[in-house]
Amino acid sequence: MTSAERREQLIEIARALFAERGFEGTSIEEVAARAEVSKPIVYEHFGGKEGLYAVVVDREVQQLLTMMRSSLTAGHPRELLEQAAFALLDYIEQSSDGFRILVRDSPIGSETGSFVSIIGDIASRVEHILAEEFLGRGFDAK
Repeated sequence: MTSAERREQLIEIARALFAERGFEGTSIEEVAARAEVSKPIVYEHFGGKEGLYAVVVDREVQQLLTMMRSSLTAGHPRELLEQAAFALLDYIEQSSDGFRILVRDSPIGSETGSFVSIIGDIASRVEHILAEEFLGRGFDAK
């Protein structure tokens, strides 16, 4: 297995564990055991559990935002807002593990990556996407 393939394997295993058990309930030991590698391999790729979690969360956010962007096809502002809401619901339905990761509490004591900051970041990005769409279609973004 190449280094890139191993990295992807570790991300997928961690994603499943974070969705099932949350950050606190997941250990590097278990990720390594499921991947049949030593703990140092996981540390080599991600630096630790926080780094691995950050990669998983970032991928989920990117997947949600990609779905949001691709769903915005209507011309009227109200329809754009409806499409954005439906895109969120589609993400929740199609990626329930990912949604569980995004809405669970994050590392205790972490100033970044907390539930509030993750959701706040997503909301800010969605607002930016919608503002771009509105302005691109000649509507007032406010």
